[in-house]
Amino acid sequence: MTGYPKLSIKKGREWHILRGHPWLFSGGISQAPKKVEPGAIVTLLDCDGKFIANGYYNANCDIAVRILSRTANQPIDRTFMIERISAAWNLRKLAFNFEQTNIFRLINAEGDFLPGFIADYYGGVLVVQSHTAGADTLLELFLQALDEVVQPRAIVLRNDAAVRQREGLNVEAPRIIKGSLDGEIMVKENSLNFLVDPIRGQKTGFFTDQRDKRAALAAYTAHLPYGASLLNCFSYTCSFSVYAVARNLRLSTTNVDQSQPALDQGVKNFELNSLALDSHEFINADAFTFLEKQILLGTKYDAAVLDPPAFAKSHKDKPRALKAYSRMAALGIQIVKDGAILVLCSCSGAISLDEFVECVRQSAGASGRAVQLLDTFQQGADHPVNLLATEASYLKVVFCRVLD
Repeated sequence: MTGYPKLSIKKGREWHILRGHPWLFSGGISQAPKKVEPGAIVTLLDCDGKFIANGYYNANCDIAVRILSRTANQPIDRTFMIERISAAWNLRKLAFNFEQTNIFRLINAEGDFLPGFIADYYGGVLVVQSHTAGADTLLELFLQALDEVVQPRAIVLRNDAAVRQREGLNVEAPRIIKGSLDGEIMVKENSLNFLVDPIRGQKTGFFTDQRDKRAALAAYTAHLPYGASLLNCFSYTCSFSVYAVARNLRLSTTNVDQSQPALDQGVKNFELNSLALDSHEFINADAFTFLEKQILLGTKYDAAVLDPPAFAKSHKDKPRALKAYSRMAALGIQIVKDGAILVLCSCSGAISLDEFVECVRQSAGASGRAVQLLDTFQQGADHPVNLLATEASYLKVVFCRVLD
C-alpha cells in the first residue's frame, strides 16, 4: 500500500466506490487525516482498515475525495499519468479521422478517469483546464505527461473558469505554457474549417460536444428549397449554420448571439468555407428578446436551433432553469413553420434528459401544435461518461418536428 495519509470511510459507504463511482462525499467520512492540504492524495480505508482507493482530498468541498486509482500499490506518478492519458489519446484515434477532424476533447475529467482535468485538442494545440484543488496539485505532473504522450506544438492553460472558486481556487488569466500562438488558429471538423481562439474564446474556444448534432441538423435541412430559412439562436460562432449551409447552399440563416466578437468569428467561419454571406444575417441581440419580437411580427423559420449556455450551474438553480427551458421550448415551437425541424439543447448538468424532454412536452401541450420527437442526443465519443457516475452526463439535445 502506498504511503499516503489515511482516510477512513463510514461503514456501508464504500460499496459505491468499490463498484466504480469516482466520488466520496464528506458525509461518508469516518475519520479524516489531520493537517492535509486541499488537493493532497489520500488512501481510503473501510471501517476494518482495508484498502479501498487512492484519491485526492479537499475538506472544504461536499465532494471530499475524487478517486484516482483502486489499485493498492499504484502510486499517482508519471507512469500513472502517462497510462491514463495514453488510453484517452488512443480512444480519440479510434473515434476520429484526424485528417478530417483535428479538434476534440482529449481529457474529459471523470469520463477519462482523471477527475478535475479538461484538455481540448485543437490541431496540435492543447488547451488545458484544472477545476479542482487536487488537479492543481497534480497539474505539473499532468502537463509533463500530456506533453510526452501527445507532443503538441503549444499548450495553453485556461484556469479562468468560475468553477474553480467552489474549491477555494483563484481564477487566473489564460497563459501559454509551451510554444507560441499568434491569435486564432484554423481547425477542421468533419472537413469543415473553423477558427478557434484558444485564449479568448468561451470555455476552451469551441464546443466540440455538438459535433454530431451539427451533422444531424445538416442532414435534416439538406433538401430544403431555395430561400428556406434556418434560425440559429445562441449561435456563438455559427457552427450549426456553417454545417447546414455547406450541405445546402440554398439556405438562408439568421444567427443571433449577445457576443459581437463571436458573431464576427462566425462570419469568418462562413468565409473560410467559401460560403457567400449575402443571404445570412448575424444579429447581436438577446436571443429571448429576439424570439419574442419575431413571434409578435409573425416571422417563422423552416428550421431552428436553440443552444443556450447552461441555465443551471448547480442543483439550487434547477427550478429556475426548468422554467427557462420551458420558456425556450415554447418560443421555439412558436417560431417555426408547419413541418419545421426544431433543435433544443441543454448543457445544464443538474437537468436530466427526462426532465428536459418533459419541459419540451409541457410546452408542446400548451402550444396547440403537434410536436414529434425525432431523436435525442447526449455527449459524443470525445466526452465519455463513466457509466458508474452518470451525473457527469450534462448535454441533452432533442430534435423535433413541429406541425400545425
